[in-house]
Amino acid sequence: MPDLENSINRENLETLVTSFYYEALEDEQIGHYFVLELGEDIENEEWVKHIDILVDFWAKIFLDDPLYNSDPYGPHFSIVGLAKEDFTRWVALFCASAEKIYLPEISQQFKEKAIAYAEEFIERLKMNPESSELFW
Repeated sequence: MPDLENSINRENLETLVTSFYYEALEDEQIGHYFVLELGEDIENEEWVKHIDILVDFWAKIFLDDPLYNSDPYGPHFSIVGLAKEDFTRWVALFCASAEKIYLPEISQQFKEKAIAYAEEFIERLKMNPESSELFW
């Protein structure tokens, strides 16, 4: 088993994001959303762009990297059928990916941010944000 990362950098953020999406793409609950939006081949141009955007997103949060300057919420308004439970699953998969890459104190930071963003998504998408019990 490889050593867990003790710091956050762009390289391990890319590993995290890519690892998460490989899992999410195969997930029975949320995988179909990604297939519909980006396709089944995670190495296609749309996926590569999406992963780059998400690496920039997390780099802005954790590294104060200014490359990300988009609205993370807007693109999700057009996704049909998205439910609170899907965000719960997203959090679970994302946190599991972080735990495979980072030491516990760092993966905990990702967990806290993921939960906060999921709750914000739920609120902005008007999904009745009584969500605390949804997240572990």
